[in-house]
Order: sequence, then C-alpha cells, then structure tokens
Amino acid sequence: MTITYVLMQNLRRNPLRTALTTISFAFPMAVFVAAISFVVALVQMARANEQQLRLGVHHKRTVINPLPEGMRRKIEAMDPQRERLLAVCGMRWFGGRVPNTQNTLTSLAADPDTFPVVYSDLELTDAEIEAWLHDRQAAIVGSGPARTYRWKEGQRITLESTIPPYIALEFNLIKILDQPERANYFYSRRDYLDEELKESGGQAGTCHIFWVKCQSAAALRSMQKEIDATFANSPDETKSEDENAFAANFTQAAGDIPGLMQVMALVVVFILALVGGNAMMMSFRERIGELAVFKAMGFQAWRIFSIVLGESVVLALVGAVVGIVPVTVLLTVAPVQGVNFGPISTLEVSPVAVVGSFAIAIAVGLAAGIWPALQAMRLDTVSALRKVA
Repeated sequence: MTITYVLMQNLRRNPLRTALTTISFAFPMAVFVAAISFVVALVQMARANEQQLRLGVHHKRTVINPLPEGMRRKIEAMDPQRERLLAVCGMRWFGGRVPNTQNTLTSLAADPDTFPVVYSDLELTDAEIEAWLHDRQAAIVGSGPARTYRWKEGQRITLESTIPPYIALEFNLIKILDQPERANYFYSRRDYLDEELKESGGQAGTCHIFWVKCQSAAALRSMQKEIDATFANSPDETKSEDENAFAANFTQAAGDIPGLMQVMALVVVFILALVGGNAMMMSFRERIGELAVFKAMGFQAWRIFSIVLGESVVLALVGAVVGIVPVTVLLTVAPVQGVNFGPISTLEVSPVAVVGSFAIAIAVGLAAGIWPALQAMRLDTVSALRKVA
C-alpha cells in the first residue's frame, strides 16, 4: 500500500467536501493571479519609464497650471553643448474625446520638432516622422483607443475638447502604437492646437509640462536640480520629476492600487489557510481510527505524517490548478481589453503571478496540514482505537 494510493483514497472519501474545498481554493487563486498580474504590469511600466531618462518639468503647484512656451528655450540654454540633455518637448493637455461619447482620452499636443527625439522609444519610422513633421494634423494613438473606436492608420478622425474653449479638431492618424506603456495615449501637434485656440479666443503659447530627454541618470538628476533652482521664487516655479515618479503621482491619485492589490493578496492567502486548515482538521478527526489502524499495522510515524500533510498539499495544488489554469488560458487567448488605468489598457497574465500562485498554494497546503499531520504522527494507537470502539 503506497502513500499515493492512500492519498487518492482519502480524496475520494468525501467527494462533495473535496469538490467544495477545491472550489474554495480555486476562486481566491484566480483573483490572486489577476491582482498580481496587474501589479506586475505597473512595475514593468515603471521600469520602462525609468530607462527612458525623461524628466518632466511642470508647475510646482499643480500640473494643470500652464507654463509659458518660452521656458523651453531657457531649459535648453542650461546645456548649450548638449552634454546632459538631448532635447526638450513641450506638451499641452487637450482633453479630447470622440464626439457623442463621454470617455476623455489622454490626449496631449506636443512640440512637433522634438517629439520624435524625446519619445524615440515609440520607434517611429522615417516615413512616419516625415508625416509627423509635414502634416500639422498628424496624430499618433495608442492601441487602446484604436481598438475601442476601431481606428486604422490613415483614417481621419475628430476629437472634441473637454476644456474651454471646447473646440473640435480633425486629425490624420499616422501611427497606432504597439508599446503597452503608451497604449492609452493620443499625441498630436501643439502648433496645430495653438492655431485653433487663437482662432477660437483661447489661450495659446503655453504648455502644461516640458519633457527633458537626458543623456544619463546623472545628467537627469543634475538637470532636475538646476531647473528647479533656476525658476525658484518666480511666478512659474517648477517641480521636476523623473517619468517614473510623475506617473506614480497619477496612479496614486486614483488610490494606492499596488498597495490595495498587495492587501488583497494577503487576504487571499489568509482565506486559503483557513479553508485548508478547516478541511484538514475535519478529515483528520474523521480518520483517527484509520490512522490508528495504520500505526497498529506497523506504519512508521513519518509515513503517517506524510499521508496527512500530502493530502493537504495535493488538495491545495488541485484547487490552484482549477483556479489558475482557466484564468491563464482565458487571458492569454483573449486578454481583458479596455482596462484604461493610466497607461494600462490590456490585462494579461504574468508568468510571475502564475509561479507565485503555485508557490503560495504549496505553502498554504503545508501550513494547513502541518498541525493535523503532527497530531497524526503523535497519535496514541491504543487510546485512538479505544475511542473508535
């Protein structure tokens, strides 16, 4: 009689309880995989931003306060030999939305000449850069809005501004971005926006943020200090942040999502431990007589221990498989679209989340089964058989 045979017989002993326990493991593990996948996506976005060495310069009070476009020349003058910075790109929030819809896109109007340099990670081709520089109505959009509104490259689209003076602009879509960290963005040319604002009586010639592309991490820190010191105690006092910190501010504005996900993960582990522990204690109490018989037959203590602990681990792993595999297959075949949280538009399962989930399932199985297994190993054969009798 092998340990594997005994384990299988124990799992078949009460099919309903085994099925319910498995389901109780499966649902929390599915939630855990989705939550950790979301956190991993945010971490990957942060790493991608950090590698680009972009410094965001905006008004010290709030990013919605405009800065004069002439500030770009002042920032460029801080490094005339271009030993620390590559280029400076001014951007203005447009707040565009598709007519007859309520969803505002993350739409930004950028300086056309330096945008391809500052955002070289967008991997624009020579033809796309040519189209961007020579068509004032050129626009670049992320895969999220393009998928939602079924936009195609070469299509002409219209966006309405959600901020005064509420103008409508037409754009020629020249590229749909594949980069996941830019999936929810819409870029257009600031000179085109300024021309339309002047005609409509709006305020032109301002930017909400200047993105400074730096040569190195040391140069970024140096420029950050010099820029803020230069504009200190002026009407246009600035706050300079690296792109990772700037993006984190917007993420935290919607709540500490990573923190909430981590709390959710701890709750999931706690629930699993309770479920597993309860199931194993019930199983142990039902099988005291059987375990006593095993000991009377000469089963060594470590084998009794392995039978009870192994049942707990197997039950946890089966539940994890039932919860993790369907979610992984589903999100791999058909990732969740339209998430629209910051730069994230699509939720895909992370291998880190899957591996972590199975590791947690094993840990929970061990934690839930360790006490019943110790009790089984220390079981007094004569006393246990007398109680059963």
